[in-house]
Amino acid sequence: MPSHEFEQLQNLKQRFGYMFQTPLLGLDFYRGWLSDFISACEEIDAALGDDKRGFHFTQAKEKYGSARYYFSTNAVSPLRLSISDPNGLLELTTGLKDEHDVEKRIAIILHAAEKQSLHKCILCGATGKVRRFGGWLACACEVHGADQSGDALRSAVVRR
Repeated sequence: MPSHEFEQLQNLKQRFGYMFQTPLLGLDFYRGWLSDFISACEEIDAALGDDKRGFHFTQAKEKYGSARYYFSTNAVSPLRLSISDPNGLLELTTGLKDEHDVEKRIAIILHAAEKQSLHKCILCGATGKVRRFGGWLACACEVHGADQSGDALRSAVVRR
């Protein structure tokens, strides 16, 4: 029986099919972050208007404990660089020029969803913090963070 989140994801793909027409490079969607991702897709669709500009996601994943969403349009494929050091994480986006107003807006929308994921459990969406599970970082709430093996977090991905 499909999960509620699986049904939400399928509905999202039906509503905004153009966003998901990409080779399977890795589109992983996480239960706790799905509602923010859905909201971001709705905002992106509104920002694009009638001209979808060839927009599509090229990758969706977890990185350094939070969500990461990558996209392309007919005009641009922004490059993202993440640098982690003991003082934190530095994120750089390049490739967006002055004439890429809509793409800049999309980047802002997606960065906001990513930032929200830094404080939401990857599994349930409750308030959480980024924790280390062996060599893996994930944002987890108190309940799911108690499992230091990270086994419970393996079920965070909404399967197709």
